Amino acid sequence: MSSQLQIAIEKLYEVFAKYPGNSAMQGSSNYDNLEMWNRELLSKQLKELTASDLSRFAGKAMTTWGDVSDYKHFLPRILELTAEFNTPYEIWIAFDKLEYGNWNSWNESEIKAIHEYMLQLWACLLEEDPDKTDFFFMDYFSSIAHFYPSFSNLLKVWQNNTDKNSTLHLAKFIFNERSNVFDKGIIDGFYNKSEHIHELKSWLLSDKTIARLEEAFYQYEKESFAETISWAEKILNDEKRNSI
Repeated sequence: MSSQLQIAIEKLYEVFAKYPGNSAMQGSSNYDNLEMWNRELLSKQLKELTASDLSRFAGKAMTTWGDVSDYKHFLPRILELTAEFNTPYEIWIAFDKLEYGNWNSWNESEIKAIHEYMLQLWACLLEEDPDKTDFFFMDYFSSIAHFYPSFSNLLKVWQNNTDKNSTLHLAKFIFNERSNVFDKGIIDGFYNKSEHIHELKSWLLSDKTIARLEEAFYQYEKESFAETISWAEKILNDEKRNSI
């Protein structure tokens, strides 16, 4: 985890500290064990809660268990675990709960802290070894792309980070997602979304992106992943010719 992401997470704890844990959270009348669930959830300090501890609440929060203030109490820990690639439920669900709680009407400092967290989470994801993040890269990318307010900023972060891992994420994304992006016109994820697809295509087919892959191939041509970069470059060049 990058230092910038750690700072963003600590800001979340600071901003949402005013929402105390509630041992009497209300929930669906169908839950016979609600009192026990509340006791278990409040039996540990917030930062000590594990993904397993929070999984049930993360899925039911605000819909059938607790209210917005309750979710705000646990939100920093849910997002911290998500940043550790150990999200309590699904990253899409964690962010979708923000939508359910009408987060765009929250206090400005709360919105700003979440925006900064999302941006730093994305930047950190690009810095991670792709071999370690291949399994969940698209879940994180599609979720952040949908819920973060500026897709252009996300692409700018990807464009400005030209390190090996970020470039290899780019090459693997193109190689694995060619059909979804260029044929189906979607960003694959928890839900397939067509929003931002035109901007994504334009960025991928830009001379700058293609040149980046060309340069990367020669820089890493002796590495095992050079073939993936070469294929990604070929895919973009073919798609660019077909789009003319």
